[in-house]
Amino acid sequence: MLTNYLKIAFRNLVKNKTYSLINIIGLALGMAVSVLILIFVMHEFSYDQFHVNNTRIYRILSQIKMGDNDMQFTSFSAKLGPALKEYNPQVQDYVRVKPAYQKVVMRNPEKGGELFYEPGFLFADPSFFKVFSFKLKEGNPDTILEKPFTMVISERAARKYFGNRQALGKTLVYEGKHMMQITGIAQDPPSNSTFDFDFVVSASTFPKLSEQDKNNWEVAGIFTTYLLLDSEKSKYIVEKNIKREGNKTGAFDSTANYKLESFGGIHLGNNFNESGNTKLIYIFAGVAVVILLLALFNYMSLTTARATMRAKEVGVRKVVGAGKNGLVRQFYVESVLVCTLSFALAFVLVNMMQQPFYNLLDLRIDSSFLLSPGFIGFLALLLMVSALIAGSYPALILSGFAPLDVLKGKFGGAQNGASVRRIFMVFQFAVSITLIVCSLVVNNQLQFMQTKKLGLYKDQVLSIPLSATMAPNYFPMRNEIREQTGVDQVAFTNAGLFKGYNMFFLKNFTTGKDVSLTYMVVDKNFTRTLGLKWKTEPAAEIWKDRNYVVVNETAVRQLGMKGNPIGQKVGENDEIAGILKDFHFSSVQNEIKAMGLFVVNDTSNVLKVPGATGVLYVRLDPKADLKEKVAAIGGIFKKYDREKPFEYYFLDDAFNETFKTEIRMSRMFSVFTAFAIFIACIGLFGLVTFTAEIRTKEIGIRKVLGASVAGIVALLSRDFIRLVLVAIVLAIPAAYYLMNKWLQDFTYRIQIPIWILIVSSISAIAIALLTISFQSIKAALMNPVESLKSD
Repeated sequence: MLTNYLKIAFRNLVKNKTYSLINIIGLALGMAVSVLILIFVMHEFSYDQFHVNNTRIYRILSQIKMGDNDMQFTSFSAKLGPALKEYNPQVQDYVRVKPAYQKVVMRNPEKGGELFYEPGFLFADPSFFKVFSFKLKEGNPDTILEKPFTMVISERAARKYFGNRQALGKTLVYEGKHMMQITGIAQDPPSNSTFDFDFVVSASTFPKLSEQDKNNWEVAGIFTTYLLLDSEKSKYIVEKNIKREGNKTGAFDSTANYKLESFGGIHLGNNFNESGNTKLIYIFAGVAVVILLLALFNYMSLTTARATMRAKEVGVRKVVGAGKNGLVRQFYVESVLVCTLSFALAFVLVNMMQQPFYNLLDLRIDSSFLLSPGFIGFLALLLMVSALIAGSYPALILSGFAPLDVLKGKFGGAQNGASVRRIFMVFQFAVSITLIVCSLVVNNQLQFMQTKKLGLYKDQVLSIPLSATMAPNYFPMRNEIREQTGVDQVAFTNAGLFKGYNMFFLKNFTTGKDVSLTYMVVDKNFTRTLGLKWKTEPAAEIWKDRNYVVVNETAVRQLGMKGNPIGQKVGENDEIAGILKDFHFSSVQNEIKAMGLFVVNDTSNVLKVPGATGVLYVRLDPKADLKEKVAAIGGIFKKYDREKPFEYYFLDDAFNETFKTEIRMSRMFSVFTAFAIFIACIGLFGLVTFTAEIRTKEIGIRKVLGASVAGIVALLSRDFIRLVLVAIVLAIPAAYYLMNKWLQDFTYRIQIPIWILIVSSISAIAIALLTISFQSIKAALMNPVESLKSD
């Protein structure tokens, strides 16, 4: 029976090539786009689920309110983990993890002076590879990371430093002076891992690196602590004991609230990670479902539209004894066949579009994820659901024809499904119009943020990260760069703009309330190099040889300073010498915060602190050859610092990174919109083709009676344009509401301009007319003799 169903299905596909191609291509496109989007969505939701103990691993975090700021911390004393395990039988194990302060420099001593910056660098306990399910390729899991100055490296790191040679037992040089022995080789962490490491160094190494690190190990809270509990139910018991045991460490804030956070929820929860933007993920998931529905509705719409063409087949089959259930099965087999063929074509399209899609979203997704049972199961489910939805309505319509009416030529069903087809078309164009509006609004908001006046100069500003190794030669290096032709200004800061910031709390001068003050340590040329504007400039003759502080207007206001702020102290000794006009130093999504610039004469002292970092800003002449200047400055850097590779970025790129999520959304909505419109147009083209086909004789008669081509085109277009107008009426308010709600997350935002709504509506009508006109004009130009010759 199944073989017979398949034969009939194949015959119908071959017999109706145009409609078969429209259905298969439309479904394939919808499936391909949906699969690509859902690869990203499922990958995000799969983070850290590969760990065997995933549901029993928890991260300790503290929450404290300071002034109007809700602060959250995940770093604690190294003593906390052992104490909790000792006094809580529910704690089976613990892992203390500490990422390096910054990207570290590694070198293979066998290869001379080749240096590499490495961002994936962790300090961790020996239990790291027991609590977490990272697989070791080489090394004994019971002994690795037990001794100081030992480490486990990833396979990719082993290939990078040793090629095809044996890496186990070899050594690498850390930060130019510490020899680290390789005691294990781990498989590369999967792309859906929160820990993306290449080097895991024994935690016992950390206090031996310097006196400051020893002090941090014993007193300060710098390690993130993960606990492996005996069961999920033990979470609340252990939570209650954190404060009690933590107070014994000597580095604990008893005023804070402490909780355990499930490790599996970190990526989409409190990891402060842009890639874990939950709202963005849900938006993408919703769009994926909508685009798939667009394709499925196309299939259902065209299949039911052609129902009358198969009515006699259904009538004859019923007369000779076919039951409704048998007909339903027949039409379901047809939909399964179309969906399967579409699915096969979708796979080809996915392979073609996969890498461009990854590049668009800056994604890295392992092939192992795509071959995982969970993802393959999802694809099988997607095919089944698609076939079920696609075949449901057509099967009910087609199997419902009354045989006597059909054989008498009465299809009381000539309009069968017409209402539903209209609903499908309205839905398709409403979605397309909504996406057009969303795409234009996102692009406008992005452009607004990119072109917003920041109160500082960011173009042609080369940013060079510095470390403590540059301290002895900082001034000669700076002066030589400053003397280069094409260099306008040079300045130093201890923290890069748009890269995060340091802060401390002060008391409001009036109310005594805690106020957070963001701060940077800078040199006296910083304001000039970045083009910051003064409200009150420091008097040069007074502050020439002194260190001082300048604050922005927001700081003056939030600190409640009365009278003239000049001369007032911030902290114990630092006097305010000037007031800057507000400028953006972090994301423009947020309001400007209180800022203090601590201006010092000798900025080399900032770099002398172990582990210190800084940024040298080099403002280049707009006419300078960038490639040439970067190469020249790189040569100067290497001349004075042979322990670090030369690294740089441009300040405007750092600024653009602050709204990477919006850039993603802008790109994605543009692509989504194009696909949605194309899929809707395929469906519309199919329906217009079918309408012209069944009205061929009517068109011929009208032409014989004197109807013009324009009149016939208008006749065929009228009903479809009405549906597009209905879609516009429904889509515009919905799109306006959704985008207005999205814009509320931005402190600085656009007001949705009316022209976006008008352009979106006109675009939808124009696209529909363009799609309709091709087939309509073709039908209108047909020779009436040809269309009427059978009569």
